[in-house]
Amino acid sequence: MDKREIILKKVLGGVEYDRMVAYWNFKSLPVVALYGTFDVFHPSVFDLINFAAEQGKELVVGIKPDSQVKLELGRRFPVFNQKQRAAMVATHQLVSAVHICNEGVEAFLRRTKPAVAVCCANASEADKQSLEVVREWNGRVEIFNDSTTSVNDIISKY
Repeated sequence: MDKREIILKKVLGGVEYDRMVAYWNFKSLPVVALYGTFDVFHPSVFDLINFAAEQGKELVVGIKPDSQVKLELGRRFPVFNQKQRAAMVATHQLVSAVHICNEGVEAFLRRTKPAVAVCCANASEADKQSLEVVREWNGRVEIFNDSTTSVNDIISKY
């Protein structure tokens, strides 16, 4: 098995994802769910992942699907497709699993039932509001405020 295959094993969907979540719950490991686009990696993205990882034991990252990104940001986005973005996030050592959220953020969170849900301050208001669903099972919401650059700002500079 080459190193790329090892990394891509972290990108989970369907039954594989559900089994991993069930295992974490069985072991009583606090799960953190981080949701976002993760289109262009810049230093704040690494800070965001580190911040999220510090909130629990297992970090699962939900990737916004291409269709949703295009709907919100226009046809120029995303720069990288959802599989590429998932692979980039999966390379981070602190990430336990990556899930492409074709079902939407709220369904992803209900499926995962994290102790903590995290997004960055540049997330859409709709995404931030969707995180509130974790309060139904006494989860908490954390907004990472140290991100100073949005993807739109980065792209427009180049």
